[in-house]
Amino acid sequence: MSGKQLSDIVVKMLRDNDPNRNKLKAILDAKSREVLDRFGRVAVSGFTDPQVISIFNDVKAYWKDVYRPALITLSCEAIGGNALLAGDASLMITLAAAGMGIHDDIIDKSETSHFRRTILGRRGIDRALLVGDLMLIKGLTTTMRFLQQEKITREQKDQLIDAFQDFFLEIYEGALMDLSCRKNLDTAPELYSNIIWKLTADGEVCSKVGAILGGGTEEETRALSEIGHRFGFVHHLSEEVKDSMNEEGGLPHRLEFESVPLPVLYAAKSSDKAFAKIKSILQQPSASMHVSDIVKTCWESRAFGYVYEISKQNLDQAILKLKALEPSPARDTLMLMIKTSFRYLKLARDFENRYVGT
Repeated sequence: MSGKQLSDIVVKMLRDNDPNRNKLKAILDAKSREVLDRFGRVAVSGFTDPQVISIFNDVKAYWKDVYRPALITLSCEAIGGNALLAGDASLMITLAAAGMGIHDDIIDKSETSHFRRTILGRRGIDRALLVGDLMLIKGLTTTMRFLQQEKITREQKDQLIDAFQDFFLEIYEGALMDLSCRKNLDTAPELYSNIIWKLTADGEVCSKVGAILGGGTEEETRALSEIGHRFGFVHHLSEEVKDSMNEEGGLPHRLEFESVPLPVLYAAKSSDKAFAKIKSILQQPSASMHVSDIVKTCWESRAFGYVYEISKQNLDQAILKLKALEPSPARDTLMLMIKTSFRYLKLARDFENRYVGT
């Protein structure tokens, strides 16, 4: 298969018109609009220097996270909670996530992401590092003010502090483990899958915070926490497949500066021949000329089918937990989020089956 044929397949996947995806986008945009507006105001607040304000206006324009605010709000609403409290919590997590995201771009040397220039790409490493620090500090101070509210009980405050601590410990442990996976084909797929699980702890903390603020029972909070984490995990696995398919043209950069994507790791483990082939590509100055070879090796080893099966297991468990909750529009939207995140994985698996000939 030529590079042109491979490109045509990816384009077809991108153009797959799923009406549920458009419906979900409209819901998430509505759920996160107020939080993102507040995020923009807080991001630029407190500064007087025009150049500094300009930098934080870049952050305001760049950061358009809809998933985390939606997870918090929907989890709160799914058990009959007050969405106003959820909005306050969404702001503090969004601020912290922005700071962490900027730092991630520095570590990964990512000057572009999703076809846009990152803060690192626009402002350089020194300014990006300071901006990331400041966003984390803004997230921390916002959290302190949030926890001082009288409408939050002492028990809820303790639960929230524990949830944040567990989140930061797990995600940074995953980030530190991830560093050992750079250009490392010897990483076991099972180990890297566990690292991805740790890196997606933000889905769990968002749902847990929503459930705590909604006054959820211990069982409801545990269920929603698991739903959020499994959603985040499936969503990240979808990104792993997109990177391996070179959807945005970033696979060469990832192979040079970041961890090897899960499907590529699995393909390398499929045979000595596949391992030697992929290792040879990683050792060359530029992997851009060999992207189609990597994707074809993934298909031939059924790497996308492997990731599909992991995702399907998590999808089924999340749906099982969701069905145990009382029916509501919020529950239906959470269901839609999970199923939509899984769609690309199914498409990749189906194209792989077609390529292999089954």
